[in-house]
Amino acid sequence: MQKKALFLFFLAMAIGLTLIIFSRQDNENIRNLTDSDIVGHSNQDKLSPFFKKNRTSIYFGVSISKTGRFSVEGENVIQGYDLWQEHVNKNGGIKIDGKSYPVKIKYYDDNSRIEKVEENILRLIEEDKVDFILGPFTSGFNLAASQITEKHGKIMIESGGASDSIFTRDQHFTFATQTSASWWFKDFFDMISQTDPAPKTYALITPDKLFTRSVAKGVQIWAATKKIQEVYYQVIDKETDNFIPYLLEMVPKKPDIIILTSHYHDAVDFSIQLSKVKELRPQAVVMTIGPSEINYVQDVGEGAEGMIGVTQWVANSSFNGPVFGTPQNYAREFMNKYGQVPTYQDAQSSATGVIFQLALEKCSSFNAKEVLKNLRTLDVETFYGRVRYDLRGMNIGHKMALVQIQQGEMKAIWPPKTAESAIIFPLNTNNIKEIK
Repeated sequence: MQKKALFLFFLAMAIGLTLIIFSRQDNENIRNLTDSDIVGHSNQDKLSPFFKKNRTSIYFGVSISKTGRFSVEGENVIQGYDLWQEHVNKNGGIKIDGKSYPVKIKYYDDNSRIEKVEENILRLIEEDKVDFILGPFTSGFNLAASQITEKHGKIMIESGGASDSIFTRDQHFTFATQTSASWWFKDFFDMISQTDPAPKTYALITPDKLFTRSVAKGVQIWAATKKIQEVYYQVIDKETDNFIPYLLEMVPKKPDIIILTSHYHDAVDFSIQLSKVKELRPQAVVMTIGPSEINYVQDVGEGAEGMIGVTQWVANSSFNGPVFGTPQNYAREFMNKYGQVPTYQDAQSSATGVIFQLALEKCSSFNAKEVLKNLRTLDVETFYGRVRYDLRGMNIGHKMALVQIQQGEMKAIWPPKTAESAIIFPLNTNNIKEIK
């Protein structure tokens, strides 16, 4: 086990150094971009000329999970896209070369099935002839969608896919809004390593999905950099809703931290079942999509208390930028429309639209190559955070946040300058009550 921890530590150091070098190279390369460099000489002809004569609108297409396993997250994505569309159109539309064009978004339900995503994306491109694609939810769906958009030369910015594997191919027209999956837990380990005494061990469960496994790899790397030892790791079937056997396997390991890399329904099932395994007494429990969702406390009950969530955005951040202004302005507008607090998926979906808008409004004419170059060279702060791309299309400017359920409410606990409360650590496991 010690050899494994040492290996992961040196692996993390090597990866970190590599990322720094690549980031510097990307920055220099982006500054020196010419029109012929934007997509590479062999790919310029693939870029779809999306502009129509006598156009009156700009058309976006989305395949999204209105039904099925990812319907909760899918609804958040739809809300975010719709709010951006409404905001833009109320303010006259997207302005290009002195003219304004309203936004129109076409949705198709993918039923949370990858084959339906592929069918919908093809339909949007070939039949509806949309100008751009707004990404679906989950990394696997975005990977599938991007394989089609790349083939057809269609620019896609995706709000709901964080896996690094989306951006490790020969892609040219795909961009991310959020932080890549392998970096999701960096801030958690930065925070937890500052506690006194700091935790020494962790247990990790990950469903066998593209996004969750990518996050899990990052967990192992960032934990090693803080010398926090892995004592349990299990990749489980992606369809499982029974976490009890794995939690029982953890008991003799006595992990200080329990980590689940998950989607929402996984997190709810896991949290309820964790409350029933009273032999486990972790100092901290942290999940990806779960505690950061507005319905989490309601769906889990008392077992939600103390759970930590990793999130892309919190509404009390100190960002300020074009279109929506501050996070507080955005949250207020969202509340007025939907009557609830926005989740990070809501915000990052709206931010995806903002990114397209900023790239389009820098154009001197309807020119696809100009849009692409504007995206490549974009470096801006928005209500969602900083947006800056490397040459792969990954957003390397954005940072993560952390929330914890405290007295039944979601509280931001990281980063320090936007924290509403200090972390409750170690966790009072008496608060993890059995759900009747």
